[in-house]
Amino acid sequence: MPGASGLPSDRRKIHDTDIPLYRAAAATETAPVARQSRFPIRSVFSTTRQTFYAVFFILWFAIDVSLLGLVSQQIHKYGQEQSNYPSGKYQHALGLLLFSTLIGLLFSIFHWALGLTVYLPVFLAFGVWFGTGAGILEETPFGHGLQCKHINDPSKFAPNWVPFLQECSRVTAISGLAWAMFALATIGFFWTIADKFSFVSKRSVVYESLAEQGEQIPEKH
Repeated sequence: MPGASGLPSDRRKIHDTDIPLYRAAAATETAPVARQSRFPIRSVFSTTRQTFYAVFFILWFAIDVSLLGLVSQQIHKYGQEQSNYPSGKYQHALGLLLFSTLIGLLFSIFHWALGLTVYLPVFLAFGVWFGTGAGILEETPFGHGLQCKHINDPSKFAPNWVPFLQECSRVTAISGLAWAMFALATIGFFWTIADKFSFVSKRSVVYESLAEQGEQIPEKH
C-alpha cells in the first residue's frame, strides 16, 4: 500500500538505502571533469597562430629581461645625478629603456588577458620607446660597437666619454637589445593588424570573374 507520501513503502526504502551509492557514483563522474578543467599546455601550440604568439612572447620576455638587467646595472652603478653620466641625453635614454622594459615585462606576462585591439597601440608605443632609446645610444661612441677595440687609446674619444671606456661592451649590448625589441614591436604591430582584420590574398589578375565561374572567354577569329 502507498505510504503517506504517495509512494510505495518498499520503493521509498530502496531509495533511502541507495543514497550513498548515488553519491559515490556522482563523485566518480565529477572527478574526471575536475581533472580536465586544468589548462592544457599543449593547446597553446595547437594552431600556427597560437604557436606564433607563444614563441613571440617567449622571445619578447627573454630579450626584455636581458635588457632590463643591463639597464638596471648602469643606473644602479651611476645613480641619478646627471654629472655621473657622460651626457644628459644618455642618462635619459637609460631611463626611457628602464621604463619600457618594466612595462614590456608586464605586457609579456599578462598579454593573454588582453585583446588584439589593445595590442595595436601597445606595440606602437613600444616601437616608439625602444626605437628612441636605441637611436640615442646609437649616436654615442659605444652605440655601434666598432670603437670598443680602441678603448686602450683614450685620445680617440671625447673627454666626457673617457671615464666610461670600460662600459663600451655593455652600452653596445644595450643598444643591440633595444633595436631587437624595436624589431619585435614592429613585427608584432603588423602581425596584429593582419590577424585582427584577416587580410586575404586576392588574385593578381583583375578581370578574372568569368574564369572563376568556370566560363570560357570566347576567342576572336
